[in-house]
Amino acid sequence: MSQENVDLIERVVEAFDRHDLTTLQQLCDEDFEFVSVLAVVDEADATYRGPNAWKDYFRVIEEMWSEWHTRDIEIFDTGGDQLACLFRLVGTGKLSGVPVERALGITYRIRDGRLWRMRSYPNPADALEAVGLSE
Repeated sequence: MSQENVDLIERVVEAFDRHDLTTLQQLCDEDFEFVSVLAVVDEADATYRGPNAWKDYFRVIEEMWSEWHTRDIEIFDTGGDQLACLFRLVGTGKLSGVPVERALGITYRIRDGRLWRMRSYPNPADALEAVGLSE
């Protein structure tokens, strides 16, 4: 099952980078939950759940960023239902026009062949640690 999970996350990352809501929704479990550190509004983090999770997430992100994409993507397989991904987010602030580049980490949990849980971390090492790996 491990390679299937890696393949799933590769498809998720590609769809995420294209801002492809339809594909992301198809790849996720109906009980999908995403805890994001990037979509901070007034709270410490933002949690997006269910069928509208991606739509709600991208709405917030598009208010903050005029352009963004990922690069230098590395996927780490634990051999189970958890994976981690380290990458660089590159974007431009919508109001400030300031270019930003930041290293981040994300953890994924798979259930029945679909993405079930996703959490982003401002410190990439924390994502690896959360799935039992280290840099």
